[in-house]
Amino acid sequence: MADFIIRIPRVSVAVSEAELTGFLVDAGQRVEAGTPIYVIATEKAETEVEAGASGTVHWTGQIGNTYDIGAQIGVITS
Repeated sequence: MADFIIRIPRVSVAVSEAELTGFLVDAGQRVEAGTPIYVIATEKAETEVEAGASGTVHWTGQIGNTYDIGAQIGVITS
């Protein structure tokens, strides 16, 4: 199975970027698909984002940084 790229999701059509405000799992931790793994914030809301695959999480994004929608912030390896 291929690695799953963790990206900043589009939470609204009007939003083009979001701040990465927190990780809910540590790097190297195993997760199951559907488990909330990180939190992003836009001008209007904070959103918990779920894992799109099961495997081990490896973060590349930094908490406190603002990223464009679709930007890679980590990977889940099987």
